[in-house]
Amino acid sequence: MTELHRGQLDNLEPDPATSPPETGHASIDDALLGLADLASAPLSDHHDRLATAHEVLHKALDRPDDQPESAESR
Repeated sequence: MTELHRGQLDNLEPDPATSPPETGHASIDDALLGLADLASAPLSDHHDRLATAHEVLHKALDRPDDQPESAESR
């Protein structure tokens, strides 16, 4: 951030035409979709949405590459 822009925030409004990237992993895609409109959601919802996305991503990263996603729920 330069001195000229210090104290100013960029435009943080969500772009409704932009959707989250698709990863090809259903659970990760769902987690990202749950965060897509976070900026317009009530602040009281942020923690739960972020915690859910964190849990999904954590599970996906901990799962071995050769273990299918459906085996995770056993």
